[in-house]
Amino acid sequence: MTLTGTTGRALAADPTLADFGHDPLWITILKAVMVFVFLGLGVVFGVWFERKLIARMQHRHGPNRAGRSGLLQSVADAIKMGLKEDLFPRNVDRVLYLLAPVIMVVPAFLAFSIVPFGPVVNLFGVETPLQLVDLPVAVLFMLAMGA
Repeated sequence: MTLTGTTGRALAADPTLADFGHDPLWITILKAVMVFVFLGLGVVFGVWFERKLIARMQHRHGPNRAGRSGLLQSVADAIKMGLKEDLFPRNVDRVLYLLAPVIMVVPAFLAFSIVPFGPVVNLFGVETPLQLVDLPVAVLFMLAMGA
């Protein structure tokens, strides 16, 4: 099955390397934000599930007072961590100290840029593969971001 994109070229139902790199910038940014939101929600629900599982194993109710069934507990924890007082050790490079978490998180998010989340879809009238990028060396990229 072939689909016709906005540029008039045929797009396959299973995208190939030739189907990438022709999207408008706003579609690429939208797909990057969608990947970021997907991963962020995955973390929130993962923490929620872990809290529920550990509470069940320990025969206690757990933190289920924030929101329905404790779904807002992760949001409350994130706000609490954001508003805590920043402490810096005495002999530390402040720029590197603040950039270290970013240096660790960015490759983890970049690793998901090559994951295909679905076939070619229509986003606001633009036919695009449901994947941020497609690299010929995707396996090497995934290994590099994981390292």
